Amino acid sequence: MNPQDRFRQLFHDNFRALARYAMRRGLSDHDADDLIASIFEVAWRRIEDVPEGEEGVLWLYGVAFNQLRNARRSSRRVGRLTSRLSVVTTMPAPLDPEDISVETILFAVKSLNDDDREVLLLFIGEGLAAVQVGAVLGCTEATARSRLFRARARLAGVLGLDSAQRGSSAGHVVGVVNINETIEDRSFTDE
Repeated sequence: MNPQDRFRQLFHDNFRALARYAMRRGLSDHDADDLIASIFEVAWRRIEDVPEGEEGVLWLYGVAFNQLRNARRSSRRVGRLTSRLSVVTTMPAPLDPEDISVETILFAVKSLNDDDREVLLLFIGEGLAAVQVGAVLGCTEATARSRLFRARARLAGVLGLDSAQRGSSAGHVVGVVNINETIEDRSFTDE
């Protein structure tokens, strides 16, 4: 297959998944379009480097992750230049993990750092397995699992859950793993 046809097929097969990826990160329509364009620009320039099959999809997610991280880094720099003040908000701890609303979980996810939020969204939002998340982030499966464990623990901390409230599996936050269907159209990042 020639490079043009391969690129067209890559675009056709993956555009929707990458659009969902962008929207789940809370990007505006314009910013999501820019992200997708930059992903496919990299894919076009490096079409010979794009692996075949599922590896190609993971490669595109990796490009998306890096492009989004660069955009966020730039945005933070602009924010630091324009304002040195930050507003600190606190959330009261719920009495029971079952009392945690979807809005509270969204707020908590937004308050996590970009890396923690990204690993949670790749596992939960995109439904990727640990080995796939590792490929996207450029790390091993074990490292991806470790990052998920730490991100879940930080999320539980933000939600005010102690170890007894977190559930039987370490790092598990009640209600977070299955919220994908409930909050498909909501954003996880600040705009």
